[in-house]
Amino acid sequence: MFDRALLVAERHAGLPKLDGSTWHAYRRKWASERKHLPLPDVAAAGGWKDTQTLLTCYQAADANTMLTVMSETRKVTDRATGT
Repeated sequence: MFDRALLVAERHAGLPKLDGSTWHAYRRKWASERKHLPLPDVAAAGGWKDTQTLLTCYQAADANTMLTVMSETRKVTDRATGT
């Protein structure tokens, strides 16, 4: 019943069907947009019982986040190397 309602709403709004089934595509988008937030909080708010499922099935890498990761630098001091 909910799947049918979502499909009708998408059609009515003129939205294309998202890849990855009915609700999962929206959950993936929701979870991926919250990668910058604490994992336990995202899992709890999204209804995931374990963070592993959230990480492996719902949060996806994207170009913008990867660029941020590669661009951010933090100086690390290591006693072994003296740097």
